[in-house]
Parts: sequence; structure tokens; C-alpha cells
Amino acid sequence: MARPLSETARAKMLLATQEIVMLHGLDGFTIDEVSRRSGVAKSTLYRHFRTGDELLLVAVDDLIEEVDAPDTGSLRDDLREMLNTFMAVAGNPKIRQLFVSILKRSITDPEFAATFRNVKEQRHAPLRVVLQRAMARGEVDPSIDVDLAMHMVEGPFVSKRMFADEDVTSRDADVLVELVVRALAPR
Repeated sequence: MARPLSETARAKMLLATQEIVMLHGLDGFTIDEVSRRSGVAKSTLYRHFRTGDELLLVAVDDLIEEVDAPDTGSLRDDLREMLNTFMAVAGNPKIRQLFVSILKRSITDPEFAATFRNVKEQRHAPLRVVLQRAMARGEVDPSIDVDLAMHMVEGPFVSKRMFADEDVTSRDADVLVELVVRALAPR
């Protein structure tokens, strides 16, 4: 019978990876450096993670606080809470820089892109729940494509904060929420 995986070793690897990418970006990340910094053998690392990319993306994802789907009973209020959370995360310049680096690498590396999609899908879950609850309450047109609606919610925010490097103000978030609520409303 195989020995259970060590949660202590996993935590050390994730912390070492986070330290490396926050100090040196994606270019500073190597399995050898994670092993050296964490004190965990490379063989142990590969028992926890299929690839170095998986370790990297899980560690980066863990840098971002877990978000629960708000349930205020109103699409407008739920979206506003979601955007407040997005604004807090995107306010960190290191996280923004890391996000752009990950996007860049996912364009040129199909395996990395597939792993990134899996991690990103988990991040989309709370917004998906918010939209599905609103649909069940009759606030969202039941014929809409929820995935496309999620992109509509995130798109302006990501564009302004991540790509234009402009702050998303509270007023911007309010306007965005109003536009989304109107666009998704039943016909």
C-alpha cells in the first residue's frame, strides 16, 4: 500500500512556488528551485502534481483568496459583491503582472493553456452560480448562454484593469453592473 501524500510537503512546495513567482515571475520558476527552496524532493513533487505547470498554476491560484458566490437575493447586489472582490484582487500589481505572464505563456504553450483553463474554470464557479441563481429567480433570461454572460461580466473589468492598467472605480463597477443587469434581463 502506498504511503499517503504529505500535506506538509505539499504546503512547502506551494509556498516555495509562490515565493519564487512573486519575486521573479514565471521566468524564475523551475522545479529545481522549488525543490531547493522547499526542501522537498523532486520525486515527492511529482507525486503531488503531474507536471511543474500544474504545481505553478495551483500555487498561483492559491495566492488568490477563495471566493464564495454571494447570495443577496438580487443579481445586482450579487454582481456588485463579485466585482468588489475582483477589484481587490486586481489591485495587486504583482498579481496583475503574473496574470498577464500566464496569459502570454498560455498562448504559446498548449499544455500550459489546458492546465490554465482547468484552474480558470474553478475560478469561474462562483460567478456561474450567481448567474444561475438569478436565472432561477427570473432576473436573467433563461435562454442566455451562461458562459458567454460570464465573459460579458468579466470582460470590461479585465480589459480596463489588466490591459489598460487603469483603476476600476466604484462608479465604473456600478455602471458595469447596471449594464449587465439590463443586458441579461428577460425579454
